[in-house]
Amino acid sequence: MDNHVVDVWWSDLRAMDLALLPLLDPVEAARAAGIAGSADLGRFVVGAWLLRVAVGAATGTDPRSVAVERTCTDCGGPHGRPLVHGTHVSVAHAGPLVLVATAAVPVGVDVESLRRGGDVAGWVVEEATFKATGARSSAGVRVVDLEVPVPGYRAALAVAGADVTLVTHGPSESAAAQRSARWT
Repeated sequence: MDNHVVDVWWSDLRAMDLALLPLLDPVEAARAAGIAGSADLGRFVVGAWLLRVAVGAATGTDPRSVAVERTCTDCGGPHGRPLVHGTHVSVAHAGPLVLVATAAVPVGVDVESLRRGGDVAGWVVEEATFKATGARSSAGVRVVDLEVPVPGYRAALAVAGADVTLVTHGPSESAAAQRSARWT
């Protein structure tokens, strides 16, 4: 089995800045305009920009030129799994946290609050697996529990059929990369 590097990027709502709105593409900007809650808007905007920063780091592309396709395969709406050229990606968020992963193979991530109740550990594994493979079964999938930068949350990463080397970028490093990429 091949070993693949997976970059995991953590951010949080402290990275939200209204100056990020003009960096969104027109579809994302329209979606952001329809988000009423400030925390929901923050998670969406930080996630959209962090996704571009992570893809830029993985592919050597200027984050401002990263094109993200979000067409839902069920209804055609602009809220589907993000797809980009040159790498596989996954995005998740919960509470103040935003999580992005990039890899050369299909990858999925999920993060949830422990306050959600029930089997949170099982849920994040199932969701990460679904994002990586489109199936709920973790057969043939490498699943890794992720260290979450704040207490009270659980996170998992799933990679289709591969061993992984994780490279984790914490909130401080992610925030610095996000700020730097805006002005590069």
